[in-house]
Amino acid sequence: MKRCVNRKAGRARRGSAAVLLTIAFAGMLVLVACLFAGAKAVSGASYADAALGAAGRSVLSEYDTELLKKYGLFAFRGDEGRIEKDLMFYAGASLRKDKTAYLPFAASGKSVKLFDIEISKIKANLKEFSVMDADIFEGQLRDAALAKTAEKLAGKSGKKRGSGAGKNFSDPLSGHENRTLRNEGVADSLPSAGLGWSFPDVSALSPDRLSSLADSATKDVLTSQYILAVFGHANDGVSEDDSFFDAEAEYILSGKMNDRANYDSVKTKLVLIRMAANNLAILTDPKKMAQIEEIAAPFAAAAGIGEEIARVTVTELWAGAETKNDIGLMEAGMNVAFVKTPAQWALTDGTKAVDGLFTGKLMKPADRSGQSYEDYLRILLFLMDREKKLLRVMDLIQIDMKANYNRDFLMREYYVGYRFTAEVGGDSFEYTEKY
Repeated sequence: MKRCVNRKAGRARRGSAAVLLTIAFAGMLVLVACLFAGAKAVSGASYADAALGAAGRSVLSEYDTELLKKYGLFAFRGDEGRIEKDLMFYAGASLRKDKTAYLPFAASGKSVKLFDIEISKIKANLKEFSVMDADIFEGQLRDAALAKTAEKLAGKSGKKRGSGAGKNFSDPLSGHENRTLRNEGVADSLPSAGLGWSFPDVSALSPDRLSSLADSATKDVLTSQYILAVFGHANDGVSEDDSFFDAEAEYILSGKMNDRANYDSVKTKLVLIRMAANNLAILTDPKKMAQIEEIAAPFAAAAGIGEEIARVTVTELWAGAETKNDIGLMEAGMNVAFVKTPAQWALTDGTKAVDGLFTGKLMKPADRSGQSYEDYLRILLFLMDREKKLLRVMDLIQIDMKANYNRDFLMREYYVGYRFTAEVGGDSFEYTEKY
């Protein structure tokens, strides 16, 4: 009897153990299923992320090689619909139905889907990445200048023309065809189209701007460095083969559709600068003021005017003659000091200057140090409105790209980056791609 009871108790204990093992096994199956589901989600997301990231960078690889080669600018042409198609093409090579991963089970002979990697949606966004954005474009020019791309691009082929150097006054555009942009369609499509005339950006010298001068001056200097390295000017002695305008820097400063008009406009600005500087040089030089006193008295008597008016008139005539000589020196490729010492003054005889005897040939000062025509262009570029300056750089790029590379080229169709979102297998991904 006792043995029978023990036998029954043993069977009961074995039955309890079987139940416990069944429960434990079921728990292990749940744990494995959870781990499998987690691994499925992680591996699927990682796979999709890698494929989408590679696709995003592939779109950036479609930059315009001519734009980079000639101007040092990274940008691609496109619109949001085209980018979405490109992304679908690049990413679709890896993320499509026939690429869905399955795990075979030998026991059942069936396969279980590991993860769904088909793209269900892609949306691109080009906002804030247009190359025509002033900050973006200025950054591109700055990077090109810092990387010395501009210096490499400066060695453009061209035909030499007369530089104006010599004893007599000479036009730097002599022997030049004086190109004029007459195509209204091309002119109306320029980035700067619609901009009006404005005074020089004297805010460059305001107290507010001077307080942050280091940053702004660095940007302006690098932009000017880029402009004068990549683009020509009227006095560089070269007629560019692949540039519509010869006076390109002058176009940036003046914005007219004709080389001659652009140069004449810049020349007028230089006359105003030199006239003011020469007047100041006379008024601060005791020897010159003494000469003016000697000239003014007989001049006043002969002209029937007061001596004070005569002194002002003589000063203006002398400063004007010196200014004309200054412009001639710059056109001849020589330097003219922005603030002159007596040794840098060319027309030392005030009487001859007033009598107009210095109109036939250039007079060279004893000290020929100073600033070149290109240096004066830098000053004018620094004083120019920033947005207008950048837009006119875009103008030149667009004009020359149309003429030499792609007649449909438009700066407004180019971008330096983009954002896009994608949905793959229920997961959402977001990327920002830019140069």
